[in-house]
Parts: sequence; C-alpha cells; structure tokens
Amino acid sequence: MTRITTIALFTFAGSLVTGPEADAQAYRGRARTGHVAVGPMGGASAGRTRAAVNSGPFGSSAMKAQTRTRVTPGGATIQAGTAAGARFGPLGAGAGRASGVKVTTPAGQTYAHASKGRVAAGPGGVAASGSSRASTSGPFGSAGAVRVGAVVGR
Repeated sequence: MTRITTIALFTFAGSLVTGPEADAQAYRGRARTGHVAVGPMGGASAGRTRAAVNSGPFGSSAMKAQTRTRVTPGGATIQAGTAAGARFGPLGAGAGRASGVKVTTPAGQTYAHASKGRVAAGPGGVAASGSSRASTSGPFGSAGAVRVGAVVGR
C-alpha cells in the first residue's frame, strides 16, 4: 500500500470514529479585559489581560497573559508582564510561567528583571527547569546576572 493510500484510510477511519459526540465534548473559552487610568497627581496606568481555556477528548489547556505600563508623577516608567499556561493530556501534564519587569527613571537609568520556569510530568518521569536574568544600566556603566537551574526525576 502506498503512503498516501494509508493516510487516506486512517483519515477516513478517524472520521467514522469521531462523530457528533466528540464535537459536544470540546470547549473553548476566551476572555479579554483592559484598563486605562490617570491619577490626580499626573501618574498614568494602562494594561490588559487575556485568558483562554481549551478542553477536548484528548486533553485540556489554559493560559493567562497580563501586561501593565505605569508612569509615575515623577516621570519614571514601569513596564511589567506575565504569562502562564498549563496543559494536560493522556501522555502527561506540563506547566510554565514567564514574567518580567523593566523600570526606566527620568534620568535614563534602567533596571530589568526576567524569569521563567516550567515543569513537565509524564509516564517516564518528571522534569523541571527555571532561569532568572537581571540587568541594570546607568550613567557609569551596566551590569547583568544570570541564574539557571534544572532537575530531572524518574
């Protein structure tokens, strides 16, 4: 049998197995929100949040992402963001997260920090990892640091 014939047969067989019952088990949800505000002393804030959920006969997943920007009355800018997600299926589960912040002063000095981590579990064991990065710059130079870690278990 040729490869294309085999693929066509499996596709046809799969369409017979998944009828309207499988469609009724699928669920998708999404949400979005946002805000803008100005304070009495001249500060401002803006941001948005997004979330999604998916579920079906072979697993499910969920995520949330959030971004924010703030300007202080003194002129400093603060930008922050986070994203997180998780999934679950017949062969295991996993989750992850990333976040970061950046601050800029009116004089142009900056500070940034970012971190991320994830974990996965399956039939063969568990694995986890994470990292963190920070940097700063100013009128006399700049500096940075990195930290990384991981663990695996059976």
